Amino acid sequence: MSFKAASLSLKQFQACEISVDACIFDMDGVLCDTMPFHLQAWEQYVEQTPELAEIDRGRLTQMGGKRNSELLPELLGRAVSASELHQWARGKEAVYRELIRPHIQLLPGLIPFLEQVHSAGIKIGLGTSACQENADLLMGHQSLGRFFAAQVVETDVQQGKPDPQCYLLVAERLGVTPQNCIVFEDAIAGVQSACNANMICWGVLTTQPSEALIEAGAVHCIEDFNDPSLQQLLVKAG
Repeated sequence: MSFKAASLSLKQFQACEISVDACIFDMDGVLCDTMPFHLQAWEQYVEQTPELAEIDRGRLTQMGGKRNSELLPELLGRAVSASELHQWARGKEAVYRELIRPHIQLLPGLIPFLEQVHSAGIKIGLGTSACQENADLLMGHQSLGRFFAAQVVETDVQQGKPDPQCYLLVAERLGVTPQNCIVFEDAIAGVQSACNANMICWGVLTTQPSEALIEAGAVHCIEDFNDPSLQQLLVKAG
């Protein structure tokens, strides 16, 4: 059965004959509900950085899936120099890591699900808009990184989500065909990125309602990785 990922329904996914060769995970909001800590970090960093006083803080909740290099010009409403981007992004992310470090909690069911995926012979990859330091912090928690055969972070790509470059690069590094990948995403831009890569996307309901993620192209949504519907992926293991 041929399909276009962005228009595939859950029933069509259940009926199609594709094999699942890889599961690719976004990081923030998917492996861990980090958004409250990112918002708190922005609030703290803006307070101590007068140059950012003009930021539209009301738009911070819409930043999911975006890289700092794209987010900051949007929040400020003006072009931002490379030196400013580097300074402010590094500063804010350092605040974020200090805030979340004592409070990292992986989404319920994540480790057992990753163990099942690995045992089924399905490859596992990470595709995130976060910086390498943030990814390293989370991958070090409960040795989470042992499951991930490939990672793509902010500096690995030239175009951020919803461009498909991030997820296509993960598939390339895993050595799998994009059409045989399942992506887990919580952000609208991330869902669109997966669909633009012609991958099947399942939404994770940490930051957006299911209606928004389904409209963006997700075929199905889960609250966490204890959801029994995830077993459908395992039976399609290539």
